[in-house]
Amino acid sequence: MTIVDSHGHIFPPLDTACGFASRDLHYLYMQYAMHTHRNQPVVRARDGTIMPNDHLWAADDPSETGRIDDIDFRAAGCGRFAWQRDGETFYIQFLDPGMTDMASPAETIVTQMDYAGIDRMVLQNDHIYGNSAEIFADAISRFPGRFIGLAQVEEGLADRDEEVARLEHQVKTLGMSGLYYTLSGFMRSGWKRDYNDPAYRPFWETVQRLDLPVFWVFPGDSPWGPFEEEMVRFKVWLETYDTIRTVIVHGWPTFRFVGDNDRIAWPEIVARIQADHLVYTEILYPIGRGGREEYPYAQSLDHVRQTYDRFGIDRLVWGSDMPNVDRYCTYRQSYTYLAERCDYLSDAECAALFGGNLLSLFEAQTQSP
Repeated sequence: MTIVDSHGHIFPPLDTACGFASRDLHYLYMQYAMHTHRNQPVVRARDGTIMPNDHLWAADDPSETGRIDDIDFRAAGCGRFAWQRDGETFYIQFLDPGMTDMASPAETIVTQMDYAGIDRMVLQNDHIYGNSAEIFADAISRFPGRFIGLAQVEEGLADRDEEVARLEHQVKTLGMSGLYYTLSGFMRSGWKRDYNDPAYRPFWETVQRLDLPVFWVFPGDSPWGPFEEEMVRFKVWLETYDTIRTVIVHGWPTFRFVGDNDRIAWPEIVARIQADHLVYTEILYPIGRGGREEYPYAQSLDHVRQTYDRFGIDRLVWGSDMPNVDRYCTYRQSYTYLAERCDYLSDAECAALFGGNLLSLFEAQTQSP
């Protein structure tokens, strides 16, 4: 079967503009990402003490003006983001310690794919890694048939004509096949309006016209409210733009829903979304659970089985979050933890989970040259 990874990244050294108009704009997004990051702790370098994650952004200002300056926040190398405060150095080990230059070249990722036995990868375009459509287009050209690229916009500013034009350029000229859409981008607009606001309608109508699948990133809780409230808002969007295919990046946060005996108590709004709309969910547990479970992630595998039992196989897609997942396990292990332990799936279901469902999202755009 063709194995397709729904979630990977390539990027140049993160201490640069990485395709943004300025290095400072890229750094704005990276600092906000580390402020909201929760999987890896803030560590005091002097003695390894775990510290609160409250150094990078003002607690009462989720907009870009809440950024705390004068702390020498930096991509420090060896997978770390670091900063200074009160005479101390602090860091988050966001990437693998072996990533000395904080870069993920296409050549390295293709070699990793070859070694792990992965045929294709969807390149997700998160702000932390840069404004990457041109980088993706170059990789797609140099490695035919290996990559599928997603476009990116500044989500909070997507009511502007230039963001709509930027999306069209990335699709029509650079060959991007979908849209990566993260709510963290609303930091730029101060979270004043959500994505259902009528001002964003021209943008969403462009996404519809271009027939792009949208990969959504929900932070769990946001300045707009907790996750369950966000899903109510998301369902309004799904009902408004009911022809757009969507993917829940990182999948449903099933450990948030657990009840007695680690059974998933699916919220009614999630069950309704799955039943009523064309929504796919990533199966991507090692990156989220690797700091809490050891390979082969027995608890997570049980959640995969519960998700399959509840919703079936047709809307599930496997992903890795490579190269980030290297901080917890190898690329191949991010595949084999599931592929070697889902013997309840038929051959056809395995083919769907590990590539077929994902390729169907992109239709003719994914055909090999």
